[in-house]
Amino acid sequence: MLEYTQIQGTTLVSSRISLGTWAIGGWMWGGSDEKESIRTIHVALDKGINLIDTAPIYGYGRSEEIVGEAVRQRGRRESILLATKVGIDWTNERVTVSLD
Repeated sequence: MLEYTQIQGTTLVSSRISLGTWAIGGWMWGGSDEKESIRTIHVALDKGINLIDTAPIYGYGRSEEIVGEAVRQRGRRESILLATKVGIDWTNERVTVSLD
């Protein structure tokens, strides 16, 4: 049985297991199949996982696009928690980190 926890200082309740989507971005992994990636996200949600980890650096935004499409198709956005990173930017195919 999947366990859940309340995120301290909030009213948010998260599954203790999240779905990481680095490989879904395709970058460094030889590409990804969008339909299969969306199906994977839907299966995770069906199993009770409500926390999805993504980032703009995963496939230079491709992971976020696929996650967004999966959530759009699924509906019930209010029941899904999205974790991402901030301070990462890429310009001219060069990744930089901003600490400001």
